[in-house]
Amino acid sequence: MDIMDLASKAVRKVSGAYGKKIQKTVVKQTIERNPPVTISGEAYRLGFASDDIVPELRADKTYYIAGHGSGHKMEGVKTPVYISAVWLDCGKNEGIIWLSADIVGLTNTEVEIIRNRVKSSRVIKGCKSVNFSCTHSHSGIDTVGYWGKPVLSIPLNGKDPEYMEMLFEKAKKVSEEAFLAKKEGKLYSGTAPIPDGLFAKRPFPDKHEVLSRLRFVPADGSNETWLINVGAHPNTLGGDNRMLSGEYPYYLREEIAQRTGANVHFGIGALGGMDAAQLDNEDLWNSIMLQGKMFADAAISIEKEKELKPVIKFLKRSFYLPVDNNVLAFLAIIGTMSFNPFPDETSETGLATKTEMTYMTLGDQKLLFLPGENFVSTVYGGYADKETSATGQGEEVNPPALAEIADDDGIIVYGNTNDMTGYCVEKNNFILNPTQPYLNTARDRFDEKHYHETNSMGPRTQEVIAGTFKEVVEDFG
Repeated sequence: MDIMDLASKAVRKVSGAYGKKIQKTVVKQTIERNPPVTISGEAYRLGFASDDIVPELRADKTYYIAGHGSGHKMEGVKTPVYISAVWLDCGKNEGIIWLSADIVGLTNTEVEIIRNRVKSSRVIKGCKSVNFSCTHSHSGIDTVGYWGKPVLSIPLNGKDPEYMEMLFEKAKKVSEEAFLAKKEGKLYSGTAPIPDGLFAKRPFPDKHEVLSRLRFVPADGSNETWLINVGAHPNTLGGDNRMLSGEYPYYLREEIAQRTGANVHFGIGALGGMDAAQLDNEDLWNSIMLQGKMFADAAISIEKEKELKPVIKFLKRSFYLPVDNNVLAFLAIIGTMSFNPFPDETSETGLATKTEMTYMTLGDQKLLFLPGENFVSTVYGGYADKETSATGQGEEVNPPALAEIADDDGIIVYGNTNDMTGYCVEKNNFILNPTQPYLNTARDRFDEKHYHETNSMGPRTQEVIAGTFKEVVEDFG
């Protein structure tokens, strides 16, 4: 048994002991199957606002770049990073707030802080829902905690309290500004293919190379607002980068603004194991500019659209996700990340985390806001068969893909929304290191590396998400 085997054993022991304590001291409440909320009217009204979330650069301040190795101190600003908000209603002061920020992610604990501040606003009236999406930039500031300075290879909390407070207040500010900026208009939905626009780190029969766009056209002829979705990691700059950047989403917004004048509200899709195509191997900064232009070209090219009727219907559902990942549990226990533990007698650690999803329709366009990073196969299908899967199991061991449950291949999924819970990997491709589960990577029968499992809550994540969504669809009506 080597040192890493001993470390893995120790981590499992600590997380297991904590799980037993939680089972004795915390009550796991039943989650009610709540009904959906419907907002309708004569016409959509949308307001948009944005602000930068670039930190104050001071000699006495240290910020950590999130998304790759821990302890990477930010050395400067390459591109600004932003937070944006959309208010959407159907002609009355009863609507929803949808936020998006150029950050790697937020746990549900921080999202609830933002929700409480937005809903306590004296400016915003009739807010029925607040959702927070993250662009998942791997060159953004650590807002989760996972990428702080490591001690004995264990990352300590990398969040800066002042920066987090600024983020919370900016979220409230742009929400209020979006509410006040609302204008009447029409909402359209369309898609564009992005052939060879994505690069998959694992074999997927279908990468879902599709860009989705919701386009709001104000009746007064002022600037449009585009809500754009694509399933690709903004992580081209890599682990050697120490400069703050929004990566390709920044250039996507800039390109569209320059060419059309439209505001852009961006969110990532099913991006597990998926990157934007590398368009310049010699100059990574040029590569992210080219990626932004590529996606902007696709968005601008959309011609075939459907007009959406002014009806907003949504159902937010909380659910418990078993925490089999003893390493993530350990980091939460020592305070690296925010965590509200619940007992779960079926999980490896004895713990569960409470998370959420929101299913929404705008007219007849279906949207799903999901926690974490979902593999494209778990959302849109295209599972490996027993000859090609990592485990040798057939696709029948996997639950139905979410698009199949929704009975709609055109459903738009916004990942890493309202909670950062790690990867959702299909069951028949889920491989763990036999002696160092979640601590070190494993290789499958084809000698392919399996990194994503180490940052997953566990092999039942897909099953729980699919089962919860099935209930949500049933209750949605």
